Amino acid sequence: MFSEPLQFLFGGQSLTDGDLALSLSNDCSLILYKAGSPVLNFNTSTTTSYCALFVSDKGQLILAPDNERTPTQTIGKQTSTGRYALLFVDGKLGIFGPAIWNNGVQPPTLFNINKPTPGINHEKLKTGSTDYILLSGNTATGSANGDVVIAQNGMVSTVITNKCALAVKDNTTNKTTWHSWPTSSEATECFLELTSNGELLLQGYNESGVYTQWKGGYAAKENLYVCLLRYFGRIVIYGRKIWLYDGSSSATAAAVVAAEKTKMVTT
Repeated sequence: MFSEPLQFLFGGQSLTDGDLALSLSNDCSLILYKAGSPVLNFNTSTTTSYCALFVSDKGQLILAPDNERTPTQTIGKQTSTGRYALLFVDGKLGIFGPAIWNNGVQPPTLFNINKPTPGINHEKLKTGSTDYILLSGNTATGSANGDVVIAQNGMVSTVITNKCALAVKDNTTNKTTWHSWPTSSEATECFLELTSNGELLLQGYNESGVYTQWKGGYAAKENLYVCLLRYFGRIVIYGRKIWLYDGSSSATAAAVVAAEKTKMVTT
Protein backbone atom coordinates (compact mmCIF):
# COMPACT_ATOMS: atom_id res chain seq x y z
CA MET A 1 0.00 0.00 0.00
CA PHE A 2 1.45 3.33 -1.11
CA SER A 3 1.15 6.98 -0.09
CA GLU A 4 1.32 8.09 -3.74
CA PRO A 5 -1.08 7.67 -5.42
CA LEU A 6 -2.90 7.59 -2.09
CA GLN A 7 -4.49 4.20 -1.48
CA PHE A 8 -6.95 3.02 1.16
CA LEU A 9 -7.60 -0.32 2.83
CA PHE A 10 -11.26 -0.27 3.83
CA GLY A 11 -13.00 -2.14 6.64
CA GLY A 12 -13.64 -5.76 5.68
CA GLN A 13 -10.64 -5.85 3.32
CA SER A 14 -7.19 -7.44 3.62
CA LEU A 15 -3.74 -7.04 2.13
CA THR A 16 -2.28 -10.47 1.44
CA ASP A 17 1.08 -11.95 0.54
CA GLY A 18 1.54 -15.71 0.69
CA ASP A 19 0.21 -16.89 4.05
CA LEU A 20 0.26 -13.38 5.56
CA ALA A 21 -2.87 -11.23 5.61
CA LEU A 22 -3.24 -7.75 7.12
CA SER A 23 -6.96 -7.41 7.84
CA LEU A 24 -9.00 -4.37 8.81
CA SER A 25 -12.44 -4.92 10.29
CA ASN A 26 -15.30 -2.44 10.22
CA ASP A 27 -14.69 -1.54 13.87
CA CYS A 28 -11.11 -0.42 13.04
CA SER A 29 -9.46 -3.57 14.42
CA LEU A 30 -6.18 -4.06 12.52
CA ILE A 31 -4.64 -7.55 12.82
CA LEU A 32 -1.93 -9.41 10.94
CA TYR A 33 -2.62 -13.10 10.38
CA LYS A 34 -0.24 -15.88 9.39
CA ALA A 35 -1.86 -19.00 7.95
CA GLY A 36 -5.15 -17.89 9.51
CA SER A 37 -3.78 -17.30 13.04
CA PRO A 38 -3.23 -13.80 14.49
CA VAL A 39 0.45 -12.91 14.97
CA LEU A 40 0.25 -9.14 15.47
CA ASN A 41 -2.64 -7.15 16.93
CA PHE A 42 -2.28 -3.38 16.63
CA ASN A 43 -4.96 -2.88 19.33
CA THR A 44 -6.81 -0.30 17.28
CA SER A 45 -10.41 -1.43 17.75
CA THR A 46 -12.85 1.43 18.46
CA THR A 47 -16.55 2.12 18.25
CA THR A 48 -15.98 3.90 14.94
CA SER A 49 -17.66 2.16 12.02
CA TYR A 50 -16.39 1.88 8.46
CA CYS A 51 -12.74 2.66 8.97
CA ALA A 52 -10.07 3.08 6.33
CA LEU A 53 -6.29 2.64 6.59
CA PHE A 54 -3.71 4.55 4.56
CA VAL A 55 -0.01 5.41 4.62
CA SER A 56 0.69 9.10 5.19
CA ASP A 57 3.43 11.21 3.61
CA LYS A 58 5.04 11.27 7.08
CA GLY A 59 5.53 7.50 7.17
CA GLN A 60 2.68 6.68 9.54
CA LEU A 61 -0.23 4.29 9.20
CA ILE A 62 -3.42 6.29 9.61
CA LEU A 63 -6.83 4.97 10.60
CA ALA A 64 -9.60 7.33 9.63
CA PRO A 65 -13.36 7.31 9.01
CA ASP A 66 -14.24 5.87 5.60
CA ASN A 67 -13.29 8.23 2.74
CA GLU A 68 -11.77 10.83 5.07
CA ARG A 69 -8.20 11.77 5.97
CA THR A 70 -8.76 13.07 9.50
CA PRO A 71 -7.03 10.49 11.72
CA THR A 72 -8.75 8.74 14.58
CA GLN A 73 -5.63 6.67 15.29
CA THR A 74 -2.04 6.64 14.06
CA ILE A 75 0.58 3.90 14.05
CA GLY A 76 4.27 4.76 14.09
CA LYS A 77 6.33 7.89 14.61
CA GLN A 78 6.07 10.85 12.28
CA THR A 79 9.15 11.33 10.09
CA SER A 80 10.21 13.53 7.18
CA THR A 81 7.77 14.22 4.36
CA GLY A 82 8.11 11.92 1.37
CA ARG A 83 6.72 8.88 -0.41
CA TYR A 84 6.16 5.84 1.80
CA ALA A 85 4.94 2.28 1.34
CA LEU A 86 3.62 -0.56 3.49
CA LEU A 87 5.28 -3.65 2.01
CA PHE A 88 5.51 -7.39 2.46
CA VAL A 89 9.14 -8.47 1.92
CA ASP A 90 10.21 -12.12 2.25
CA GLY A 91 7.50 -12.99 4.78
CA LYS A 92 7.90 -9.76 6.73
CA LEU A 93 5.77 -6.61 6.98
CA GLY A 94 7.29 -3.16 7.23
CA ILE A 95 7.02 0.53 6.47
CA PHE A 96 9.50 1.69 3.84
CA GLY A 97 10.54 5.22 2.91
CA PRO A 98 10.87 7.95 2.21
CA ALA A 99 11.61 6.97 -1.39
CA ILE A 100 15.13 8.02 -2.34
CA TRP A 101 14.82 7.81 -6.14
CA ASN A 102 12.37 7.17 -8.96
CA ASN A 103 12.55 7.23 -12.75
CA GLY A 104 10.22 10.22 -13.06
CA VAL A 105 7.20 8.43 -14.53
CA GLN A 106 4.12 10.14 -13.12
CA PRO A 107 0.95 8.35 -11.96
CA PRO A 108 -2.39 9.04 -13.61
CA THR A 109 -4.36 11.84 -11.94
CA LEU A 110 -7.86 13.24 -12.10
CA PHE A 111 -6.49 15.77 -14.59
CA ASN A 112 -4.90 13.33 -17.03
CA ILE A 113 -6.86 10.11 -16.50
CA ASN A 114 -8.97 10.82 -19.61
CA LYS A 115 -5.83 11.44 -21.67
CA PRO A 116 -4.19 8.01 -21.57
CA THR A 117 -0.42 7.81 -21.80
CA PRO A 118 0.84 4.90 -23.95
CA GLY A 119 1.64 1.93 -21.77
CA ILE A 120 -0.49 3.02 -18.82
CA ASN A 121 -3.54 1.02 -17.77
CA HIS A 122 -5.64 3.67 -16.00
CA GLU A 123 -8.21 1.12 -14.81
CA LYS A 124 -5.59 -0.06 -12.32
CA LEU A 125 -5.50 3.28 -10.50
CA LYS A 126 -6.58 1.70 -7.19
CA THR A 127 -4.29 -1.30 -7.31
CA GLY A 128 -1.65 -1.78 -4.64
CA SER A 129 0.13 -4.51 -6.54
CA THR A 130 3.81 -4.25 -7.30
CA ASP A 131 6.69 -6.40 -8.41
CA TYR A 132 10.12 -6.38 -6.84
CA ILE A 133 12.88 -5.61 -9.29
CA LEU A 134 15.66 -6.08 -6.72
CA LEU A 135 16.44 -6.14 -3.01
CA SER A 136 19.69 -4.51 -1.93
CA GLY A 137 22.68 -6.80 -2.38
CA ASN A 138 21.09 -8.62 -5.32
CA THR A 139 21.71 -8.44 -9.07
CA ALA A 140 19.81 -9.22 -12.27
CA THR A 141 21.60 -10.18 -15.48
CA GLY A 142 20.73 -9.11 -19.01
CA SER A 143 21.72 -10.69 -22.31
CA ALA A 144 23.32 -9.62 -25.59
CA ASN A 145 20.81 -11.86 -27.38
CA GLY A 146 17.72 -9.84 -26.49
CA ASP A 147 15.75 -8.06 -23.78
CA VAL A 148 15.46 -9.78 -20.40
CA VAL A 149 12.30 -9.14 -18.33
CA ILE A 150 13.23 -8.71 -14.65
CA ALA A 151 9.87 -7.52 -13.28
CA GLN A 152 6.27 -7.33 -14.42
CA ASN A 153 3.26 -5.52 -12.99
CA GLY A 154 -0.02 -5.63 -14.88
CA MET A 155 0.48 -4.07 -18.29
CA VAL A 156 4.10 -2.95 -17.84
CA SER A 157 7.45 -4.71 -17.51
CA THR A 158 10.98 -3.71 -16.56
CA VAL A 159 13.67 -5.11 -18.83
CA ILE A 160 17.42 -5.00 -19.26
CA THR A 161 17.86 -4.43 -22.99
CA ASN A 162 20.55 -5.97 -25.15
CA LYS A 163 21.93 -2.43 -25.62
CA CYS A 164 22.69 -2.17 -21.90
CA ALA A 165 19.75 -0.01 -20.85
CA LEU A 166 17.10 -0.32 -18.15
CA ALA A 167 13.68 0.14 -19.72
CA VAL A 168 9.95 0.06 -18.99
CA LYS A 169 7.82 -1.51 -21.73
CA ASP A 170 4.11 -1.73 -22.47
CA ASN A 171 3.23 -5.43 -22.50
CA THR A 172 0.38 -4.97 -24.98
CA THR A 173 2.33 -3.04 -27.63
CA ASN A 174 5.94 -3.87 -26.66
CA LYS A 175 6.69 -0.14 -26.93
CA THR A 176 9.29 1.40 -24.64
CA THR A 177 7.74 4.08 -22.40
CA TRP A 178 10.93 4.92 -20.46
CA HIS A 179 14.60 3.92 -20.66
CA SER A 180 17.93 4.86 -19.13
CA TRP A 181 20.60 6.72 -21.06
CA PRO A 182 23.15 6.22 -22.57
CA THR A 183 22.78 2.93 -24.39
CA SER A 184 25.47 0.81 -26.00
CA SER A 185 26.09 1.06 -29.73
CA GLU A 186 26.12 -2.72 -30.06
CA ALA A 187 24.59 -5.71 -28.30
CA THR A 188 26.23 -6.44 -24.96
CA GLU A 189 25.45 -8.23 -21.70
CA CYS A 190 24.84 -6.01 -18.65
CA PHE A 191 23.82 -6.60 -15.07
CA LEU A 192 21.74 -4.50 -12.71
CA GLU A 193 22.66 -4.19 -9.02
CA LEU A 194 20.96 -2.51 -6.07
CA THR A 195 23.69 -1.75 -3.55
CA SER A 196 23.41 -1.84 0.23
CA ASN A 197 23.43 1.97 0.28
CA GLY A 198 20.57 2.33 -2.19
CA GLU A 199 22.28 2.99 -5.53
CA LEU A 200 20.93 1.29 -8.64
CA LEU A 201 23.84 0.44 -10.95
CA LEU A 202 23.69 -0.86 -14.51
CA GLN A 203 27.11 -2.27 -15.31
CA GLY A 204 28.95 -4.24 -17.95
CA TYR A 205 32.37 -5.70 -18.70
CA ASN A 206 35.07 -4.54 -21.12
CA GLU A 207 38.81 -5.02 -21.50
CA SER A 208 39.41 -2.77 -18.46
CA GLY A 209 37.02 -4.69 -16.21
CA VAL A 210 33.64 -3.58 -14.82
CA TYR A 211 32.26 -0.25 -16.03
CA THR A 212 29.09 1.62 -15.02
CA GLN A 213 26.77 2.34 -17.93
CA TRP A 214 24.10 4.11 -15.87
CA LYS A 215 23.35 4.94 -12.25
CA GLY A 216 20.02 5.63 -10.55
CA GLY A 217 19.85 7.40 -7.21
CA TYR A 218 22.72 8.23 -4.89
CA ALA A 219 24.65 6.62 -2.07
CA ALA A 220 22.71 6.79 1.22
CA LYS A 221 23.26 5.03 4.55
CA GLU A 222 23.38 1.25 4.58
CA ASN A 223 19.94 -0.30 4.93
CA LEU A 224 17.61 -2.81 3.35
CA TYR A 225 16.47 -1.19 0.11
CA VAL A 226 13.84 -2.38 -2.33
CA CYS A 227 13.48 -1.40 -5.97
CA LEU A 228 9.89 -1.73 -7.17
CA LEU A 229 7.91 -1.50 -10.39
CA ARG A 230 4.56 0.26 -9.99
CA TYR A 231 1.59 -0.51 -12.22
CA PHE A 232 1.91 2.78 -14.14
CA GLY A 233 5.60 2.33 -15.01
CA ARG A 234 7.38 4.06 -12.16
CA ILE A 235 10.58 2.45 -10.89
CA VAL A 236 11.19 3.52 -7.30
CA ILE A 237 13.69 2.79 -4.52
CA TYR A 238 12.63 2.72 -0.87
CA GLY A 239 14.72 2.14 2.24
CA ARG A 240 13.30 0.28 5.22
CA LYS A 241 11.95 2.50 7.97
CA ILE A 242 10.73 -0.15 10.44
CA TRP A 243 9.64 -3.78 10.56
CA LEU A 244 6.17 -4.18 12.00
CA TYR A 245 6.49 -7.96 11.81
CA ASP A 246 9.62 -9.93 10.99
CA GLY A 247 8.51 -13.46 11.82
CA SER A 248 10.28 -13.94 15.16
CA SER A 249 8.18 -13.90 18.31
CA SER A 250 10.62 -11.86 20.41
CA ALA A 251 11.29 -9.32 17.70
CA THR A 252 7.60 -9.10 16.89
CA ALA A 253 6.72 -8.22 20.47
CA ALA A 254 9.35 -5.48 20.49
CA ALA A 255 8.32 -4.15 17.10
CA VAL A 256 4.65 -3.61 17.88
CA VAL A 257 4.03 0.11 17.49
CA ALA A 258 1.40 1.49 19.87
CA ALA A 259 -1.53 3.28 18.30
CA GLU A 260 -2.16 6.86 19.34
CA LYS A 261 -5.84 7.64 19.70
CA THR A 262 -7.03 11.06 18.58
CA LYS A 263 -10.32 12.35 19.96
CA MET A 264 -12.83 13.23 17.28
CA VAL A 265 -14.09 16.80 17.53
CA THR A 266 -17.65 17.33 16.36
CA THR A 267 -19.79 20.40 16.09
